[in-house]
Amino acid sequence: MELTVRYPQIDYEKCFPNWAPNLEFAMFMNAFSITPVFLEPYIIKVFADARKLLDPVRDEQLTKEVDWFVAQESQHYRQHAKFNRIFQTPRFPKVEELGKGFGADLDGFRKNRSLLFNLSYTEGFEAAGGVFYRIWFEKLGKYRFGAREEALLIYDWHFAEEFEHREVAYKLYMALAVRGNIFRKIWYAYFYRIYGVLAMLGHSGKYSDAVRQHLLETYRAEMSPEEVEASKKREKAFGKFLFRSTIVRLLGVLSPWYNPARKPPPEGLEAVLTSFDRGGQYSSTAA
Repeated sequence: MELTVRYPQIDYEKCFPNWAPNLEFAMFMNAFSITPVFLEPYIIKVFADARKLLDPVRDEQLTKEVDWFVAQESQHYRQHAKFNRIFQTPRFPKVEELGKGFGADLDGFRKNRSLLFNLSYTEGFEAAGGVFYRIWFEKLGKYRFGAREEALLIYDWHFAEEFEHREVAYKLYMALAVRGNIFRKIWYAYFYRIYGVLAMLGHSGKYSDAVRQHLLETYRAEMSPEEVEASKKREKAFGKFLFRSTIVRLLGVLSPWYNPARKPPPEGLEAVLTSFDRGGQYSSTAA
């Protein structure tokens, strides 16, 4: 495994909230972009707490991978913070409030819940990301067609690196949760891990969906009744498509035999990563 940290050079200044021909798809992805800005700094703190408990000899390789994961995630939330400026404006007044509410909840988790809960929540986010990155690269062609390059680039890069470090959160959780007696191996390796996945989906999904609805409501307030009806039909169609695309893959995450190491790379992964590597088309020359 090559431990690479990339520094994207993407100009979001000319991008705008409705960056794809399908408004509902663009607003779904915009709402998702709220999540990394608050979740990934939280994950970095959780990993710092967990790293202290690793054995410097036995866990030497895992410690290196944790540091690499943290370095990649640090770039993720910084890029999404830049991208989010396109819709964090007075036109969409609830976005900042909802984001801060999400961040406050995460701070509360870290202060008031166990480290294992926070690790299971984190692993749940990474596992769910593994469901979506394959859909992003392989199933969304008709929605991506005609979209602005800047928006596609941030998600291409982000989801490619999510695949690249897909094992780290799982390995860290297992290293600290499962070592010990047979009870821990059964309870934490499966049941508590699933609890973390479901807790993450319910919690982060509540906030991202609220942002999505707010963005859509703002646009629909400026539409004719006919345009609103057409927008709702597109929203329903995209929702059905997304459910059908995710449900089977999500069931795989909930399986007792789930192991992210077995996941094959999505189509086009290598080309995306190369374009963001040092010297690549979208790599920062300052890095």
